[in-house]
Amino acid sequence: MQKNVTSINKLEIEKFRALSNISLDFGQRITVICGKNGTAKSSILGIIAQIFSFSTDYVKKTKLPHTTLTGSPYKSFPGEHFRLSKTYDVTGSMKTTIHLYDGYTNQQATMQLRIYDYKDRPDPRPVVRHNKTIHGANTSRNPTHPVIYLSLKRLTPITQRDGYEPYDLQYLNDNIDDFISLNQELLNKKGISRATATTGNIKSAAAFGENYDQDAVSAGEDNAGQLLLALLSFKKLKDEYADYKGGILLIDEADAGLFPAAQLALIKILTREAKNLNLQVIMTTHSPLIIEEIYRLSNLDRKSYKTIYLSDTHGPIERRENISWAEIYSDILTKTIEVDDDKYLPKINVYYEDREAVDFFDAIVTKRSLRKIMSPLKEVNLGCKSYLSLIDHKIPEFFTKSIIVLDADAHGADVNPTVALLPGALPPDQLLFEFLYNLPDNDPYWKNKIKFTKPVFRKAATALTRRLKLTAPVINLLDEITKDNLIKNQPPIREAFKNFYKDVEIQKAIQGKAEYNPFRAWARANKQDCGKFLDGLTSKIKAVMIKGHGVDSAMLAYLDE
Repeated sequence: MQKNVTSINKLEIEKFRALSNISLDFGQRITVICGKNGTAKSSILGIIAQIFSFSTDYVKKTKLPHTTLTGSPYKSFPGEHFRLSKTYDVTGSMKTTIHLYDGYTNQQATMQLRIYDYKDRPDPRPVVRHNKTIHGANTSRNPTHPVIYLSLKRLTPITQRDGYEPYDLQYLNDNIDDFISLNQELLNKKGISRATATTGNIKSAAAFGENYDQDAVSAGEDNAGQLLLALLSFKKLKDEYADYKGGILLIDEADAGLFPAAQLALIKILTREAKNLNLQVIMTTHSPLIIEEIYRLSNLDRKSYKTIYLSDTHGPIERRENISWAEIYSDILTKTIEVDDDKYLPKINVYYEDREAVDFFDAIVTKRSLRKIMSPLKEVNLGCKSYLSLIDHKIPEFFTKSIIVLDADAHGADVNPTVALLPGALPPDQLLFEFLYNLPDNDPYWKNKIKFTKPVFRKAATALTRRLKLTAPVINLLDEITKDNLIKNQPPIREAFKNFYKDVEIQKAIQGKAEYNPFRAWARANKQDCGKFLDGLTSKIKAVMIKGHGVDSAMLAYLDE
């Protein structure tokens, strides 16, 4: 951060609610705070918000009349981020020390934030003490610095806000092209051509297309509008205020309502605007994409970017800095990061397109040497497009450190060094349907202990066989689906296959013993395809171990045995 720009460097919390004896260092540009529920992430944002005021330039002894685009002061009031209790939030219950660089006095400074309860006031209130930028006896003054705090209240739907109505906001009208352009960049959405401001108990702005208006915008579009309105507020302040010293933007759950690609676009926008507007952005999130992207940036510039992870795993809440999503994920899910005792190899995270891919993969990848070095993340199903977007953006967790298992119809995706395409020519649910449909009634497979017979399969498959009008004893499912796609005004065939796959009888066979798992039966009948897949998977695991985790190739020779 350049000289004359105010920035908060460190927050030391001796005690406040669940936090005790914890020290937090902040990046000069973007800091992400993450952790399990109940680790006081939002409380930290509230403490930071409460430190500053922006009503007076005490050096020049002049009032500062500036307001945000919503007409609010550049300050967050206690009620916006704390629910202070007369019983528990009493004098002495909060002890914090703030270390910052003050752009107005050009000096490093420390001060304290304490809670005091007063007999003549209805609620306790936080008060700054011992502000070292002030000379004299009275040092109880908030440093001057503009703050915008975006709380989770912003997610209240527009039409459910008290006093809601659209109105003309002149600055927005004058800068409508910028606002729409930023919306398009954030949401990767074309057709956005209009925008309006809305008033009420939560003031915001929303961008939309020609065929709908602010009443119909999604939660994500509304969140995007409020995030971008905050950035434009700082831009307006910088343009109008000659002694602008930067600002602080605080965002609770920054990813709320934003799909994966939009989360990454948000970080790109914030990175650019934090530099242009001299902002410190401090946010909380549970998004692995945001966490991993800031972790990547912190490895390039540790002064500007930080991830702070709060954990109560070992007792009192403690903080860890600049750790990857993989480490955070293991703590959040209460899992170990396993290491092979014999080979000292780290386990590689394996991500899947969906639950069907998990089941198919488990049925065909049975080699113990491979299973021992994989950590399957079966509950993280982001979808093919999201995974490929993460790889395209070179997010380390997905670009170099893990294996991404996609369905066979993701043609060409396996050019990426971390992507493995499942064998066959169809997604697992369709492949299973075709295999069982074509399997003769007298095949030995049907003589299993759970009585999963061909008639049981036919009953489970009734909706699909009727829709596809199947009568032949043997089919090419890809041809049948192609014909079905030509029929208009019917729901996508994909959902019908999903429903088939979820049928209780089908699931009983898949989740049961290996001897009557139909995916295992497919693998026995398609040994060449499975062998080719396993060879390719082994090669990709070795490459990830070497390039992504720095493992010596000599340690991996046993995988070829």
